[in-house]
Amino acid sequence: MNGASLTTDFVSSSLPQRAAPKIAKSFDLEKTRQAVQDFEAFFISQTFEQMYATVPVNETFGGGNAEKIFRSMMIDEYGKMTAKSGGIGLTDQIMAQILRQQEAAAKTE
Repeated sequence: MNGASLTTDFVSSSLPQRAAPKIAKSFDLEKTRQAVQDFEAFFISQTFEQMYATVPVNETFGGGNAEKIFRSMMIDEYGKMTAKSGGIGLTDQIMAQILRQQEAAAKTE
């Protein structure tokens, strides 16, 4: 028995197959869109953080802990602004999937 087969057998037998969670009847489209957009902003911020990690600190501003805090806050705002202005398409894709799941759940009821 090879390692890949053992891992595949273990994973497939130990994880139960679950259906997608049911969407509540009180589904608020605007709140959901905002939550999904916040997720996209977080994702974009994490991507920008990796990008800015390769940019050297400008010694004109002194660097140090204050520079790290400022850069972190700036990157978070860049992520929020990017997501709010259309982002990279995650919000639309996730919202479409949520609506498909809601429609499918409504058909089965």
